[in-house]
Amino acid sequence: MTSIGTPLSEIATRALLCGSGELGKEVVIELQRLGVEVIAVDRYANAPAMQVAHRSHVISMLDGAALREIIERENPDYIIPEIEALNTDTLLQLEKEGYNVVPTARAARLTMNREGIRRLAAEELGLTTSRYAFADTEAEYREVVQAIGLPCVVKPIMSSSGKGQSVVRTE
Repeated sequence: MTSIGTPLSEIATRALLCGSGELGKEVVIELQRLGVEVIAVDRYANAPAMQVAHRSHVISMLDGAALREIIERENPDYIIPEIEALNTDTLLQLEKEGYNVVPTARAARLTMNREGIRRLAAEELGLTTSRYAFADTEAEYREVVQAIGLPCVVKPIMSSSGKGQSVVRTE
């Protein structure tokens, strides 16, 4: 049987949320209903989840050393990635050291990298997807748009909340 300690005590079950947006706020509220002590981390102060968490920290989560320092200081039972702009290499290493990343650090890395998740779904798992291609240069971009056809949705490899996406309708 799983037991959850009392928040803000020696026996608390602690969850550290990496990313503190609106969805993270909902996660914090539900974890608190279960009696979990929640620490919210994001790159800016007063992010939505920080407003309801037991405590919070402001760091660049792309900074592996800063992320590691906060995780080691807080010593959470669970680390929950909720943002794309996150140093997943650090999460992978911390997981190897015994920290519990939910979902796994590999899953977080794949889902936060559009190319990684697309290749996993289409090429490794054989799932049906829309036509897609990746481009590193403007010349490659023009080639793949021509190959895919218009209209065409263009997305950055890594983004958050749909930022950076556009629909190309004409050349």
